[in-house]
Amino acid sequence: MLELATLIEQSGDLPQAIDLHQRALRADPYRLEALLGLGRLWAVLGEPDRARPWLARALEIEPASTEARAVLAGLDRAPTEAYVRTLFDQYAPRFDAELIRTLNYRAPALVAELLGRHAAARNLAILDLGCGTGLSGMALKPFAATLDGIDLSPGMVAKAQGRNLYDLLETAEARGFLERSDRTWDVIAAVDVLNYVSDLVPLMAAAARRIGSGGLFVGTVEKCDAGTVLTAKRRYAHGRDHLEGAAAAATLRVVEIVEGVLRTEGGAPVPGLIFAFRR
Repeated sequence: MLELATLIEQSGDLPQAIDLHQRALRADPYRLEALLGLGRLWAVLGEPDRARPWLARALEIEPASTEARAVLAGLDRAPTEAYVRTLFDQYAPRFDAELIRTLNYRAPALVAELLGRHAAARNLAILDLGCGTGLSGMALKPFAATLDGIDLSPGMVAKAQGRNLYDLLETAEARGFLERSDRTWDVIAAVDVLNYVSDLVPLMAAAARRIGSGGLFVGTVEKCDAGTVLTAKRRYAHGRDHLEGAAAAATLRVVEIVEGVLRTEGGAPVPGLIFAFRR
């Protein structure tokens, strides 16, 4: 089972690899390899609270385990690009069902409401940053003459391709894409993607350079009281002060910032800020 778990992990199916490690532990509750595997895989999937007990048990069995200590030390670090890509590649097959049915996902609709109040027309060139499976694209499509999408996760891009919403789809990191692009858009949307960015200034500045005169940068952030906070879910929350400061640094004018519930998580609402900035 452990050998098969390793092969399945290498193929990218982390949930199935977790299941096999758990089955191995039912046969041998003290198997260090299985404990370390569960700790590592839950950490990769952004579930530090699920990772810690397995790593703690591994250290009880082998106090000198450098792997257990290294994974534990990394649980509270900022999410890396590789972590985000892996997380969403694994999430892609069940992304829509979980967000809509389980988490009552409202971020795309809230951004569309804001865009409806401030967009000058309904035939706009729109770029959907972090497009995911295309849920945001569905909300943006009524405003678009052309709709382009980028996402860091190939799995998400493959799902978005199946919706036939986008004129251009590309697997890319948002800031890098913006900095190397020579195109401009009327609207750039960042729906539920800035949660994985600590300092919004560089990304917002890159977006501002790709927005035509009078165009809009719209999107969401998870809300905290002030500044930037790395949450237990390894996502960033941003305060209104940081959001407004990043807009000012990027020479974007604040049009509107409203509060709203982006989704539910663990039965609790996730508060957010929904914003529209003008170039």
